[in-house]
Amino acid sequence: MGYIRRPSYYKDFRCIASDCTENCCIGWEIDVDEDTLAYYKSIGSDFSRRLCAAIAPADEQAGENAHFILDERERCPFLNDKNLCEVYLNLGEEHMAQICTDHPRYYEWFAGGREDGVGLCCEAAAELILRRRDRPEWDVTGEADEEPDEFEQALFAMRDRLFAIIKPETPVSFDEKLDRLHLACCKMQNEYDDLLFPVEGDAEYADEEDEPFRWSAMFWSEACLKALTERFMSLEINKDDWRGLLADVHARIPELLARRADFLAAYADRLYEYDELLEYFVYRHFMKALGDDVLIEKVQFALICTCFIQLLGIYRWLTDGRLTHWEQICLCKACSREIEYNEDNVEAVSRFLTMD
Repeated sequence: MGYIRRPSYYKDFRCIASDCTENCCIGWEIDVDEDTLAYYKSIGSDFSRRLCAAIAPADEQAGENAHFILDERERCPFLNDKNLCEVYLNLGEEHMAQICTDHPRYYEWFAGGREDGVGLCCEAAAELILRRRDRPEWDVTGEADEEPDEFEQALFAMRDRLFAIIKPETPVSFDEKLDRLHLACCKMQNEYDDLLFPVEGDAEYADEEDEPFRWSAMFWSEACLKALTERFMSLEINKDDWRGLLADVHARIPELLARRADFLAAYADRLYEYDELLEYFVYRHFMKALGDDVLIEKVQFALICTCFIQLLGIYRWLTDGRLTHWEQICLCKACSREIEYNEDNVEAVSRFLTMD
């Protein structure tokens, strides 16, 4: 089985079921895996026949898995009036679709084991992710059952360097942290490219003889934020309230930028939340570079998502006169829901500043 690495807060995660304000059985297409569907077909009960009638079959040509057919309110047909799952009540958790028992947990497999986490789109998970930790904390069980190759070893070591920048021994400003992360990932891309293609050549992303590029100055500009918000508005959108929020933010970008310093001062006691978000995004996405070798886009995704959540926070602070902890959770889960769970959206955000 190999090792399993998890953030220290993973063990504290509990689904809050009907107490959740944004049920994951509403507004999401819920896939039904082959084993679960085969079990439903084998039972032969009235409930199983009702189950099978409410499942759209897989469509290989369209690339769609079998999935529950949502009702006119976009609710799973087995979510009852108390927001409880009828499959769970009738058959037990062990016979729910795999995605239902896993979500919001996610898994990444590597040569010697795997890494687990919980996604920011869930308010119970977001509550845990935003808690202050002075350094990255992991729970690791088991032993590696296979040696990683040099590329995997290199990426894990690079990710540790990124974690050290996110939570340095000597505190630095948030913007300085952003600049250091960007500069580091540019150097790491060159190092990784040298592993892939061990030939001499010019650095593609950074020139150490030039004055260091300040990523934060570029990002926190009116032109960049307007373009980014417009990019977000052009993506596939899950919920209309996200579209409305983006439009409101876009209309007030000059004001939000002008008041950012005031926000950072007012929110000083909770700025650590943005460090926790950087750590979350880097942990979840950086190692995906094993699949495409583009490290810089994974770090850029973390920077953009974290900074955009901060921009949303400034908007909420100016609009409401404060940014409560609950409102911060809502902003985090909305951004995650709309971006992280759509591969096309992840790619578009990751490439926003490298391909345009």
